[in-house]
Amino acid sequence: SAPPDCGLTTKQLHGKKKEKFHISIRVACNADGTEKLDLFFVGKLAKPRCFKKKTPEEHGFYYHNNKKAWVTSELFEE
Repeated sequence: SAPPDCGLTTKQLHGKKKEKFHISIRVACNADGTEKLDLFFVGKLAKPRCFKKKTPEEHGFYYHNNKKAWVTSELFEE
């Protein structure tokens, strides 16, 4: 059977794009570890399928999205 004409792949095929998944995680605390911030995930998608109709807070973490999945200065200050 021939490969499909279009789509994303998990391994490199001739003429196909490789899947690109990006996520950033902010982990922060002070020097002696007495103050720790909660984990903060930044991804590309506004509502990833893995959340299954629940909010990220219901899953026990914070999530934000932007075009490049970067932790910007505005997100870091939140």
